[in-house]
Formats: sequence, structure tokens, C-alpha cells
Amino acid sequence: MDYSQSVGTAKRAILSISSQYRDLFDANSIVTTLFDLVYLYEINPAYAQLLKQKGMHIEALNKQLHAIAKSDETQLAVIEDLNESIQRILLLRIGKDKQLQVFNEICESTLRLVRQQSDRFVLLKAMQDAYVDLESRINGRTNTPDQINVLMAQLANLSFDGDEPVRIYDSTSGWGGSLLEMRRVIPNSRKVRLLGQELNAKAYLFCEMVLGLLDDDNTSHALNNGDALVADWPFGDSGADVIINDPPYSMRWNPDPNLLERGIYHKIGVLPPKSRADFAFVLHGLAHLNDNGTMVIQLPHGVLFRGSAEAKIRQYLLERNYIEAVIGLPANLQSTTAIPTMILVLRKNRKRKDVLFIDASDDEVKKARSRDLLSTSAVNKIVETYHKFVSIQRYAYVATPKEIIENDYNLNIPRYVDTYIPPKLISVSELENKIVKIDQQLSTLEADSRLIMMKYQ
Repeated sequence: MDYSQSVGTAKRAILSISSQYRDLFDANSIVTTLFDLVYLYEINPAYAQLLKQKGMHIEALNKQLHAIAKSDETQLAVIEDLNESIQRILLLRIGKDKQLQVFNEICESTLRLVRQQSDRFVLLKAMQDAYVDLESRINGRTNTPDQINVLMAQLANLSFDGDEPVRIYDSTSGWGGSLLEMRRVIPNSRKVRLLGQELNAKAYLFCEMVLGLLDDDNTSHALNNGDALVADWPFGDSGADVIINDPPYSMRWNPDPNLLERGIYHKIGVLPPKSRADFAFVLHGLAHLNDNGTMVIQLPHGVLFRGSAEAKIRQYLLERNYIEAVIGLPANLQSTTAIPTMILVLRKNRKRKDVLFIDASDDEVKKARSRDLLSTSAVNKIVETYHKFVSIQRYAYVATPKEIIENDYNLNIPRYVDTYIPPKLISVSELENKIVKIDQQLSTLEADSRLIMMKYQ
């Protein structure tokens, strides 16, 4: 059973447990409760030992859990979240005589789930999928589709030199899917430092739990609850080796005018427009990328051709030789919009000057309930083409700096990748034969219609 199949099996087990208690919990509350319990079981053996005790009253249990957590902010937040689900939802819907019994049953189901799934990545991904699916249905929140996370991780996964931990940063980490996938594709023997920021408090806690359970001898993390564009987070002087990012598309922002006096904005001389923060995320990422780092970011196509300040930013990025590839994706891959998106690959200290354009807009997709899914073969084709860095008729084109300058630094993919398929040419003799056949068919039809008319005369 491969990774995706294992995740699917584990997710079904989670949803099966949650369905048993759908009359006692809100749909997303039971999944939250399960993940809270999974986190506590896995993060500290003392929690697991305590939760296995069946006779302890829920209020006494809560006090004991707080005593174990001490001053750990994440563990305390998880315990408070668990207690809220129990006190405000579960205990209000069942009698006191059954409260402890139901809670113990949920704990036992969670423990079985943990024991059945030895692969930490599979368990975390399954919990994430189950939770995000319910969140998107109830509250409209969404996350980066799995296939896009896989694609971005494979585009960013390079061979890393030295013994220092590979530093991976996501400025809009959400539920942690991109960081989780990035860690999965890097060999377990390689030390990795996962770094992220997230503005939404609920998503931040969930991501903190996911990353906390990933921590081991070769994996560590740091996460900040804040707005990457408003208050920067200085996580170190060395910068990130990899930035993987799927920010909100074309959202409004309110930049500090003083930004023009410092950093990368001072070099460019303009700020991204207030109505579209797309390039603000790009430039934020570049500012945190080390001198040999790679950035992979998903954005709307507008950043490739819009004018004014965005045109000047594009010119700056191209003149500094930061942009390596522009990859157009099929439409309807996202949960909240049907518009097609694209992936921008940027790299510092590039040796080549050319830019690779890939038009994967017609690549194979699988139809799903609310959106299309990029197929594994499509992901593999994009990654293979990127690594080969070659032109492929009607699919990919390697553009020289001269060509890009002649296009006024416009990076709209159709300017470089011609996907037009000319109609098949028909010879004169073949056309004449078709005309003769059509004439014969007309003659036959006329004869038949005359016979029919004679019957009614």
C-alpha cells in the first residue's frame, strides 16, 4: 500500500470514529477532539498514561493534564481546546451517568488509531485531511491541494550540501500541509528545520501540533502566530534553504510606506499595489532566502503580465536572474476558485540565464466532487521537464533573456509556449472526392423523397 492509499485508509478510520459520536459532537469538534488526544498521547508518555486511567473524573483529569503541561504554551492550548470540546459540547448532550463512559470510549478509540498507524506522516496527514475537509465545508476555510503540495515539494527538493539542517520556510503555513510534505520528500537521515508563520489562530495551533509531532532527532521546528507582511519574523541570519508557499491570491494589504526606505523594496523603488499582495509574498520570501536558496510559490497568472508597479518588480526579478521557471496549471484545482493558477520557481545564485516556461494547463486531471485533481502522471511530467530544462513542442519552452526583454518582461505563458495545433491539411483531390460522395448522397436523398411524394399524389 503506497503513501496516499495508507493516508486514505487512516482517514476513513478517523471518520468512522467520528461518525459514532456525531449525535454528541459537532462534525468538526469530534475530529478536533481526536487530534487533541492523538497529540497528547504522542507528545508525552505521561499524558498517555493518564488518559488510559478509566476511573478518573473529567474535572480531575483536566487538572492533572494541566499539571503535566506546566508552562508549555502549545500543550496548554491543546488541553484547553480538548476541555472546551468536552465541557461545552459533549457534557451538555448526555447525562452525567454516561459522561465518563463516553469519554473513555473516545480515548480508547484514539489509542487504537495511534497503535494501528505506525507511520507518523500517514497519521498526521490523515488527521489533517479529515479536519480540513470538515473545516472547508463548515467555515469555508481551505488548504493547498495535496497534488500541488507534492508538486511544489518535488520542484524544491534538491541535494543539499553540508551537515547543517536544511531550513524550510512557509510564510502562510496554514494547517501545515506544505511543510509536512516537504519534510516527507527529504530523506529521514537529513536534518531539517521547519519554519512557518500563520495568522489564523486556529490553523496556527493545528500546524504547531503537526510540526511538534514531527520533531525527532533529525527534525525541529519553529512557528510564529502573526502576519508575515505586517510584522516580519527574524528567524535567523542565515536565511532559508527552501521556501514553499501558497499565499492568499490577490488579497488586499496595507503596506507601511517606510518599507521603500529599506531592504529589497528600497532596491526596487516601488511597492506592490494595495489591491494585490501577490508580489509582497514573493519579495518577503526572497528577503528570507539564503544566497543559494530556492523558492516555489503558487500564484494567480496576473503577476506574469500586469503593469505598473508589478511590471517593475518583474523586471527587477529578471534582471537579478532570480526567476527560473514559470509553470501554468489546469483550472479548477483549488477549493475556493476555478481560476487556473501557476507556480513560480525562483532561485538565488543561478548559473543559467534562461527561463523555463511550462504550459501544463491541459495536463491530465481527475474529476472530484468539488474540484479537479492533478494526476500523478501530470506531476511527474512537470517535474521531469523542469529538471531536464528543455523545450518540448506545445508544452515547454526555454526562453532567452533577449526574448523576455523583447516582450517587455511580460511572462505570460502563451507568449512563449505555442499550444496551437494547426488543422490537418486536405489535398485538392481528397476534397474533390468528398464533394463527389456528397453529390451522390444528395442524389439518393432526392430520389427517395420523390418516391415518397408519389405515394401521396
